[in-house]
Amino acid sequence: MPPSEQPKTDLEKELSELRREVIESRNLVIKTDNLLKNLHAEVKAVGKRHEDFQKRQWLSSAVAYTLFAVLAVGGAVLVNGARSSSNTNERERLEKQVADLSGQLEKQRADSTSHLTAQRAANEVYKMMTTLPGDERLKGIDALVKLDTQKLSSLERQALNDRAAILRRETGDAALERGKIAFRKNEMPAVVENLSRFLAMNPQEADALDASFFLGTAYNQLRQHEKAVPLLARFVEGDKKSKTRDYAMLLLAQSYQETGAFDKAADTVRDALATYPATQYLSQFRGRLNSAKRAASGGDAAAVPAAVRAGFAFRTVCKGSIATRGPGS
Repeated sequence: MPPSEQPKTDLEKELSELRREVIESRNLVIKTDNLLKNLHAEVKAVGKRHEDFQKRQWLSSAVAYTLFAVLAVGGAVLVNGARSSSNTNERERLEKQVADLSGQLEKQRADSTSHLTAQRAANEVYKMMTTLPGDERLKGIDALVKLDTQKLSSLERQALNDRAAILRRETGDAALERGKIAFRKNEMPAVVENLSRFLAMNPQEADALDASFFLGTAYNQLRQHEKAVPLLARFVEGDKKSKTRDYAMLLLAQSYQETGAFDKAADTVRDALATYPATQYLSQFRGRLNSAKRAASGGDAAAVPAAVRAGFAFRTVCKGSIATRGPGS
């Protein structure tokens, strides 16, 4: 190759290399530009995603704050409701307790008032049993029966009962003695008055049996046979060792017959005849038995044999001795 062509070739080579470098540089610039554009797009996408994330984060925060606020408000409402319910229950409990205490207080006031009233009434009854003269003190016993002693203390009740028992014994003994005296005097209405009062005082059984005999006999004499039957029956059943029991059985049989209880009259006579075969009223008992049998079988109950009527006339003769000895002598 000639020298003139060699430089040209070198120049062309250099130009070619330079062109190639320029082209590569251009391609590199284009590639860099494309990379920059891609990077810018990616940066924009990252920014957009960041903005979206921020928006979502803000929305999540807003929702979270809203939920927290709702939960806080709900919790506050629940706590307030629980406190309100607790306060309501506590108020109701306290109101009920106040009502119960008020009721107890009213009851205590009523009990205290009734107790004071009962005490005043008991004091009046006690004064009646101690200060009134004679038999007027018995009004205190009548008032004691009507008195509500449940409001009194045990000591007050015991004092009233003891005083009433003493008064019953005092006035009862006097009434029993007056009744016996009236019986000996054949004053049967006075016997009924005094001995009825005596039996109303719940005396001892022995005294009550004696009084039942005298009072039953008085009712028999007064032809009040309905009242005489239970008294004479009580004496006959209660005092089987009395010497006047046969006479009481004779009177009881008569009162049974006069009240229409003919079978009981006959049974009483049979019992008397079996118990007292040697009684001085034997003829009267037999006459009474025959009369009761006829009346029970449909005969005339008023048709009493003359021997029986004569036997009952004997009562007036023996009354003095009975009253003097007493039914249990």
